[in-house]
Amino acid sequence: MGTQPFGPTSFSYNPGNLTTKGGIKQGLSNQYNINQGLETGQNAQRGSEYGTLMPQYQSLLNSGYSPQEKSAIEAGTTGAISSSYGSAGQAAGRNMAATGNSAGYGSLLSNLARNKGKDVAQQENTNQVNFAQEAMNRKMAGLQGISQLYGVDTSFLNSLGQQQLGVLGVGNSVQSRSRGVLGTIGAGLGLVGL
Repeated sequence: MGTQPFGPTSFSYNPGNLTTKGGIKQGLSNQYNINQGLETGQNAQRGSEYGTLMPQYQSLLNSGYSPQEKSAIEAGTTGAISSSYGSAGQAAGRNMAATGNSAGYGSLLSNLARNKGKDVAQQENTNQVNFAQEAMNRKMAGLQGISQLYGVDTSFLNSLGQQQLGVLGVGNSVQSRSRGVLGTIGAGLGLVGL
């Protein structure tokens, strides 16, 4: 007989005499009580996890980058594009001033402006796709976390089932051996129906 600690509770296990019908019944009852203790501990742990993690997972469902983060990303990406086109325009202006030749300068500035507009629009589109993808990734992480909170720990249930089957297997084995021994003794004594 031993006492096994499990969280805030403990349970006793007394295998009893598994060679009798009453012993098998007691063994099954003991195993049931052990399983109930394990389930109670598991439920307490789940409750604690739920209370702590559920608000965090729920906050992920409708989140993404904050407005400040989006603004910083947009400023960083489109700012780099604007800076590079601005530098190209300044270089063209210096070249025109140095050579005194303004031929093509207006056309170059128009071309730079069109290309800058295309590149900024393309980068804005890429940014919006990235923002949506980040929101989706966070939503999926939140849903996965919530499903784990509500999910069933199959390894835990399998271990309980195996323990229960083990006790039943021992009980059936002992019972069949008892019948075999009693049948042999009964046949030796000339008794029928044992």
